Amino acid sequence: MSNAPAFKACLRGLLLASVAVFGSLVGVQAQNKAALQKERDAIQSKIATTEKLLNQTASSKKDALVQLRLVNERMNLREQLIQHHQAEIRALERSMTNTDSEIRSLEGHIAAMKDEYARMIQAAYKHSLGHNPWMYVFAAEDFAQAVIRFQLLQSYSSLRKEQVEQIQGSQLELAENRVSLKAKRAELEGVLADVRSERNRLANDRNQRQALVESLKGEESRLRAQVQQAEAEKKRLNDAIRKIIEAELKAERESSAGEFALTPEGKIASAAFERNHSALPWPVLRGVLTAKFGRQPHPSLPGITIDNNGIDISTEAGSSVLSVFSGTVSSTFEIPGAGWTVILSHGAFRTVYSNLMKATVTKGGQVEAGEKIGTVLTANGQSTLHFEVWRVQGSSHSPQDPAQWLVRH
Repeated sequence: MSNAPAFKACLRGLLLASVAVFGSLVGVQAQNKAALQKERDAIQSKIATTEKLLNQTASSKKDALVQLRLVNERMNLREQLIQHHQAEIRALERSMTNTDSEIRSLEGHIAAMKDEYARMIQAAYKHSLGHNPWMYVFAAEDFAQAVIRFQLLQSYSSLRKEQVEQIQGSQLELAENRVSLKAKRAELEGVLADVRSERNRLANDRNQRQALVESLKGEESRLRAQVQQAEAEKKRLNDAIRKIIEAELKAERESSAGEFALTPEGKIASAAFERNHSALPWPVLRGVLTAKFGRQPHPSLPGITIDNNGIDISTEAGSSVLSVFSGTVSSTFEIPGAGWTVILSHGAFRTVYSNLMKATVTKGGQVEAGEKIGTVLTANGQSTLHFEVWRVQGSSHSPQDPAQWLVRH
């Protein structure tokens, strides 16, 4: 019985450690689940937007190429969604493993407490603490020993009560964990069903893509003409952008002893823009990426590649085009067949918004992030914004991948 206080402290420590570890695991799992849910909701929202755009182009055979790009994007989104479901499955399996381990730990803990409780009762009866505790006190050889035995008796009663409470509490926690494990198994079954459904939808998308590819095989000459026209429009746009940037650089060099140097305000604007790498808002409220940056293969013409200095975002007809960052309107101009273009200056950076039906800003004006600068142009049943990011450094200027600058959503 002399080890009773130590045993009591040990039990308390075990319980506190168990609760702390389990609590931290639950907290981390809740955060991971919330993050996965947020990303999954964003993907599902983009799938809904893609399907809406597909429905708008479904009745026109001329939009088969647009439909193909949208179907490709929807397939990509479905694959992302399946990956998120699989990540959730792995998280649930880890959580179930942790809960199962906690259950086994609690079962062993309860068994150990019951065993210790039984030994304590046996020892108590051996020392006459059970059937006649006062005889144990009065049998002391002197008063000092009687006081010690009285204190031991009080400690025994307190420890016995606390052990009963600990056993009951652990049993309750064990029952709750078993209920939690059952709920997680049911949730896992639901996620597995979601994965099966998404895989079926993905298979349907593949069939639709194949049908669209087949429908475009007989239109190769028209598609090649479209590619040539698009390339010519892009060349005019790129030439115009480079001409405007070079004119700005020339004016800057003439006013700064032949060197290009940002003003203090320009340096501040550049630093602020660069700090928002991967955090800039999208230039439209709803849209899907249908053409990536750089050299990309044509979706239906083998051997044909498309060079893209920016990205193309398919959106709804009449959508507002928004500034992704505060800046100064560097230029606005119109290219026949490609609509209006707005260039905004942000220190050493430029953002380009092309294929606008109209621009609502003028050269030299100041704009804030999220401010409307125009409306997207709708042509041949499709509404696509072309967006670019340029970096001006010294005497050089080069396009950047806009997708790396925009926030993932």
